[in-house]
Amino acid sequence: MEDKIVTLDTFMDFMQAEFALGKLQTAGIQCFMDENATNIYPLYTDALGAYKIKVFERDLEKCREILSQDKDAD
Repeated sequence: MEDKIVTLDTFMDFMQAEFALGKLQTAGIQCFMDENATNIYPLYTDALGAYKIKVFERDLEKCREILSQDKDAD
């Protein structure tokens, strides 16, 4: 059975995306950043969503939980 890869979140700021990616990887989550839209269509970055964090669908809820901890702390 294949695990589906889904977009967890989209970031317009590279540093925010990198922070989220690092937090997930530190928690042991397999994830990566898809920034193809930025490389292919740099003028449309805002419309396309520059940096997308991709995860396995099975980890989606855990990822949201991990990232929501930062929002709760604010």
